[in-house]
Amino acid sequence: MGDTMGEKLERVFMSMIKMENVYINGIGRTKFGALNRTLPELAYDAMYNAIKDSDLSINDIGAIVVANFLGGPGQGQLHINSLIASLLPGINIPIFRVETACASGGIAVQQGALLLENYENVLVLGVEKLNDSSTLKITKNLAMAGDDLADQKEGVIFPAQYAMIASQYIKKYGASREDLSLVSLKNHKTALKNPLAHFYHKNVELEMINKSPDVCSPFNLFDCSPISDGAAALVLSKKYRSKRDIKILASESATDTISLSHRKDITSFKAAKIAAKKAYEKANVLPEDIDIAQVHDCFTIAEILALEDLGFCEEGKAISAYRENSFPLNGKLHINTDGGLIGDGHPVGATGVAQIYEVVEQLRGEADKRQVKDAKIGLTHNIGGAGGTCVVHILGEK
Repeated sequence: MGDTMGEKLERVFMSMIKMENVYINGIGRTKFGALNRTLPELAYDAMYNAIKDSDLSINDIGAIVVANFLGGPGQGQLHINSLIASLLPGINIPIFRVETACASGGIAVQQGALLLENYENVLVLGVEKLNDSSTLKITKNLAMAGDDLADQKEGVIFPAQYAMIASQYIKKYGASREDLSLVSLKNHKTALKNPLAHFYHKNVELEMINKSPDVCSPFNLFDCSPISDGAAALVLSKKYRSKRDIKILASESATDTISLSHRKDITSFKAAKIAAKKAYEKANVLPEDIDIAQVHDCFTIAEILALEDLGFCEEGKAISAYRENSFPLNGKLHINTDGGLIGDGHPVGATGVAQIYEVVEQLRGEADKRQVKDAKIGLTHNIGGAGGTCVVHILGEK
């Protein structure tokens, strides 16, 4: 016999209540960089650190979601969820693998939050090992996030795609090559305050950026995020357990066409605008309410677009903030406090999880030298491909 209408409504209502209460109890990550660590070692360390940071044990975890992009072509290991199970002998936990290119980590967090309808606690892990392959092989593998027919076979890899975006933006809004350098300079300076960052010990000056080797006009080396290894993990829970717990106020995503050739305008990412709009509505906040934002600066132009797509600046106006050194943006908003992908690093599957790790540290008041005073609301913006996937999270105190 089927449910009555009242029973159906009650079930939907209870599901909504469950989804409204998602807390981050624990966070953990490794250093990012060219590391002499295997993928399982990186994964284990991040998970261990996240569990240790929470008030739970591994036996309290009902399920695990693992984000990874290039384990197949890079490591010869696609069944990574089962690989993670091998790190937990004697513990039977369902484990799911998520892949959405560079947005894998953010989408894994969203899927983990959804799984809380069935489990009390869920661990989300993002992990990537890239630096045991040649640069040519890594570049070819990363290109698999693009259209095989329209882009890959024509050699339009991601530096080329984002360079085209930058060229169009420069032409449309009167930006310059030097504006891009200012983005890189800001993020490298910030990374000096983050001991886990890929470029923690690398002091970079504007002259060094401007004189670095060309990659794809108008980009040079410092316009690009590095090839990084690393892992990050979060413990998600239905329950609020301590004052260190941070609530996920919104988790929203959107998807666009895979190739830039299918879009009318490449100086903005439609998926980012849609995901952001939904996230603001879900969290009942406005862009001006955000204190800290971790945005997906895989290339310098991507951070500029993010500030505009997320509603922090009007279209074509973000470059003014860099020229005027107006950061914190509008005297309030702190962007990429860990150094962003350019300074902190970009271990693809781990990136979206690491963005949330940083926001949680900030909202807890535990970010040490890079701490933002009185940070209450944070946002993360994680992009897959050239804007093909976007997931936006908004976090706040209970």
